[in-house]
Amino acid sequence: MKKVGLLFLLGVWMMSCKNSTPDPLNESNFKIKAGYICGWGAGIDTLEIANQTVRYVYYVPRKSAKAQILKTRKLTDQEWTELKSSVNWSQFIRLNYKTCNVCFDGCDEWIALQNGDLLHQITFSKGLKIDTINTLQAKIAQLKSELSQ
Repeated sequence: MKKVGLLFLLGVWMMSCKNSTPDPLNESNFKIKAGYICGWGAGIDTLEIANQTVRYVYYVPRKSAKAQILKTRKLTDQEWTELKSSVNWSQFIRLNYKTCNVCFDGCDEWIALQNGDLLHQITFSKGLKIDTINTLQAKIAQLKSELSQ
């Protein structure tokens, strides 16, 4: 019986070992999308990043379906490299945040990453800082701050 328990623990330990190198990103089809949405049509913003281009859209649905802010610009090579290095795909796909504050007239923030044919999205309370993606959240916030002006 002790051998079975030892084998079980050994198996659990082997499966829990972390991969120290992040999974490679599919450069040709890597996209970051992030934004927030608030209830009562109070506001929606979306930041899309792909192929070294960033696009920001903000509108208030209760006022108009037309964007109040719509900006696009190219990222520098350094910005693109920093963004890609802030993503650890294997850690991101393990995140399981699925809030729905907007369902009760609150606000939700969301981040979706596409890596080739793989897509993973998380939704969380607006302003929540998540340790494993803190650097990515900071980069997204920096771009949003710049483009929302």
